[in-house]
Amino acid sequence: MISPRLTNLVLVLLIVTVITPAVTAVETGGYVVEPAYDIYPEYSDVYFTPRSAETILLNDPEPTPIRLADLPSGVLVILGVAAVTPGVIYLGKYLSAANLPIIGGFKRVTHNNILDNTPRKMICSCVKENPGIQLSDLKRSTGFSYKNLSYHLNVLTNFHVIKSEECKNTTRYFENSGKFSDEERAMLMYLSHSSDKKIIETVLHHPGISRREISSQVGISGPSVSWHMHFLLNDRIIEQRKEGRVARHYLTGDMSTVYDNMAGRASV
Repeated sequence: MISPRLTNLVLVLLIVTVITPAVTAVETGGYVVEPAYDIYPEYSDVYFTPRSAETILLNDPEPTPIRLADLPSGVLVILGVAAVTPGVIYLGKYLSAANLPIIGGFKRVTHNNILDNTPRKMICSCVKENPGIQLSDLKRSTGFSYKNLSYHLNVLTNFHVIKSEECKNTTRYFENSGKFSDEERAMLMYLSHSSDKKIIETVLHHPGISRREISSQVGISGPSVSWHMHFLLNDRIIEQRKEGRVARHYLTGDMSTVYDNMAGRASV
């Protein structure tokens, strides 16, 4: 695939190559724009006011329009580059995203060779070993920059080698091999948060527990419990049942079994 850095470098060199001759021509007097006729000081008030019956002078010449063909070649080239550059950039991004064959010796990325790239292979292995891993942990594990990680993760997700999931404004990554169900991925993501893990385990071991009791058991404030519980309820990890004026909390459906299967795989 085309490297974004290489694409930017080629575009910069192309623009500099085109602009330099035109700038040189202007600086050496190669192209000078002059008025079509002399403006005398005594006529300045007339020539710099809108044309009307009172301001038309004897033998007042009409301005001659400049045709596109009359422009110097350097100016035409600059205009052409300015017109096509957005299209070239868009085409480059499209070819890169669509993984189409590229002229110039660049290797086309396919499902068969996507992991021939060493950084991508390392990232993919890290995701498989740490299901639900987030970007900051990938950076720490691989040593790659966020920019490089984002690029390779984008390639891997586009080819469906890995899968990204959103959890509480955080993106987490899993291998996309059907190894985990939706419930298992959700459980892994929440078990990766220490407070969520404590809440889940507290509800598991004390079914029917209230918010106040969770706050006391976990050691966080009531509003914090409510904030975490909002996401856990929304993703159906925990369910809430009203008993009078008290809300009781239970793991949803088979989530206790899902917890047993996933508890040892999550890293906090």
